[in-house]
Amino acid sequence: MENFPSVLESIEDLSKRQIDGVLGLAHRIKNRSDTPFYFSNKTPIIATSFLENSTRTKHSFEIAISKLGCTYIDFNSEKSSLKKGESLEQTLLTLNDQGVDLCIIRTSVSNQLSEFKEKPPIKIINGGDGVNEHPTQALLDVFTLIECGIELKGKTFCIAGDNIHSRVGHSLIKLLPQFGAKILLFGPKSFLPDQLPKEVEVTYDREEVLKRSDILYLLRVQTERHTHNEENNLLDYSEKYGFTLEMIESLSRKIPVLHPGPANIGVEICNQLINSKYYLGHEQVRNSIYLRMALIQAMLQNGAKNIGFNENTFFKF
Repeated sequence: MENFPSVLESIEDLSKRQIDGVLGLAHRIKNRSDTPFYFSNKTPIIATSFLENSTRTKHSFEIAISKLGCTYIDFNSEKSSLKKGESLEQTLLTLNDQGVDLCIIRTSVSNQLSEFKEKPPIKIINGGDGVNEHPTQALLDVFTLIECGIELKGKTFCIAGDNIHSRVGHSLIKLLPQFGAKILLFGPKSFLPDQLPKEVEVTYDREEVLKRSDILYLLRVQTERHTHNEENNLLDYSEKYGFTLEMIESLSRKIPVLHPGPANIGVEICNQLINSKYYLGHEQVRNSIYLRMALIQAMLQNGAKNIGFNENTFFKF
């Protein structure tokens, strides 16, 4: 894909044209109307390196890699030289020297991958970095809405929950305005960022959310990232900020409910709602395969020539 980045760290690394191209490719792959990915000289080797736990993202990338016919390596950081003090850059250069073409990385360190943009040690897709961004999740969320025939332009998209710690929430805030959506954030005050784009609205009133929202996107409370002071918000979170099937059914219009997972049932969402026709979480998981297949294909075909160690600087004996 034309000028596709070698390091996809943020939604801001993609132009609207590239985003539309990836979404279109994902649609064609899903409907089997796109020609199979052709490897001109060798079968690509793709690694995943998840330095934080994951089910949905890691496994969907694994399946996407398999469906594309690529060779897959599950890079185990716990048994690697990272545990001996090697830097992430040197580890990635080593993978590149061994013939790995692309690495999908999840890290607990926010913005850790940005340092690789100027001189990429390997092609990289951000699988979620700290509380910074999760661009592939945001892209598959928009893809799911489009595939379900849900228009985004002019619609109010409410992101409810732990927005300050949500990397996918941060990516959605950058992505949704490109499709003409309005953004409304909801949750306890301590769960909402202090600095937001002026076009993003905030409310602490659940009734306002139900009245105004066209699309409801729920986030779990990320207790693993909270301080002890923030824990107090969990005591009555469900009562004040959670959503139930009864609430959605009481509306005069029906709104889709999305969740990036994992969902904390009984906290931000009830079991009845997660098993209802309004919940698109299972569609998000299914569509994640096609969207990530499209992203991998775009990354592999971008023709970057500045990857890894520059052999021209190496002294020839």
